[in-house]
Amino acid sequence: MTEEQAAYGDYGDYEDYWDETRERLRERGLPDGHAERVLAELAGAAPADPAGRFGPAGALAERLTPEPAADEHAEIWRWSADTYADAALLDRFGAEGWELERVDSLGRFVCRRDPERPRSWEYHRAVTGAEARPAAEGWEPCGTWTVYSWFKREKQVPEPTRGGDGAHSAPSPPRRRRLPFRRRRA
Repeated sequence: MTEEQAAYGDYGDYEDYWDETRERLRERGLPDGHAERVLAELAGAAPADPAGRFGPAGALAERLTPEPAADEHAEIWRWSADTYADAALLDRFGAEGWELERVDSLGRFVCRRDPERPRSWEYHRAVTGAEARPAAEGWEPCGTWTVYSWFKREKQVPEPTRGGDGAHSAPSPPRRRRLPFRRRRA
């Protein structure tokens, strides 16, 4: 047992489970002190059979940490939209080079973009089931959530007109969430 484990508590009969989870969290880059605090809190929430409550240790570590970026230069962005706006937003963001990788368990779109070499994407949404696979025109699945499935394909765009120096225009900056200010009524 490490000093940090002693400081945050005993893990009882399930120490092997928590040790494996700790090791997976370290592999995914979570600092040791933070990992110990998280594990102590989870151990308190599930004193008996943590695997039954949280699932396998590796899967728990994946849920607790962000996905490691395959490319250190890629930007990752999570955002949400309702069913009335998602198609228009996906079209707009796809044109800016954001590629939809998946839809997470909270219904957020997880997108990535290479700022040095952005590619243009187009998207299609279908109701899961009868129409779950669009025509085989290069569409590939990129996410499902509740009753919807999303598909993507790289948009074929003509070579952009270059300026005198041969440079492309710069991609748009990463999106930031804006919170509207509301006035309170007296």
